Amino acid sequence: AARAAEEAAAAAAAAAANPHVAGAPIAPLANLTRALQAPGGDDYAVFYYSPYGEAGAYCRRVLPLWDDVAAWHAKKRTKRLKVVKFSCDASADHRAVCLHAGVRQYPTIGFVGQGSLRWRPFGGRFSKERAPARTTTYKGLALADALRDWTVALHVVSDVQRLGGWFRRAVLGNGKSPLELEVEELREELKKRDRADADRRLEEQIARLRGELSSTQPRERTGNTWADILGAATTGQGAAAATGAAAP
Repeated sequence: AARAAEEAAAAAAAAAANPHVAGAPIAPLANLTRALQAPGGDDYAVFYYSPYGEAGAYCRRVLPLWDDVAAWHAKKRTKRLKVVKFSCDASADHRAVCLHAGVRQYPTIGFVGQGSLRWRPFGGRFSKERAPARTTTYKGLALADALRDWTVALHVVSDVQRLGGWFRRAVLGNGKSPLELEVEELREELKKRDRADADRRLEEQIARLRGELSSTQPRERTGNTWADILGAATTGQGAAAATGAAAP
């Protein structure tokens, strides 16, 4: 919490030093978590960053470009879009949100919208990507114009899908709400995890059975063989019979 407060104070000081540029605000943890979990609200264009190490230094070099994008959208008064930044190292909860959003390096620029923003074959059943289909990340050059055009294009796509969902539900009556789609996606994710758990348990059972089988394998005898034992028993019985016949 103290670290987040320091970052907020530093951002406020930077904004005061450059009053002509409205920097991207810091997204509250609860707001971004809600946007990732429940569709239907505003779109989020997010600059995920870390303030530490070499990654932090590179983030600070790229952040002014993102501030320009935020200032452009603020000047245009873009509706239903929040252009924000989010520190992934502020707390364990912040790191969990970034992992859920598909962040693997810093900085990462992501977008959270409505409907599916990524093509996933077979509905993503065989995909290792854990991030929701409503999220995507920027893969282009670190240029302010390119970033601005990317956010504008995705926001248009998201608005079209938002309008299409409303039309299917309100007019045609055969569409699923964003919440229902999110529930289906979570169910598929649970099925994937259940299959992974079943595979893990099966591998553990196979390993246990192999161990039990190896412990019950017949071992090579190091002493007398069964023939030696039987021969010794026969010799002993013959000697006992001879002794009994010689007795008066």
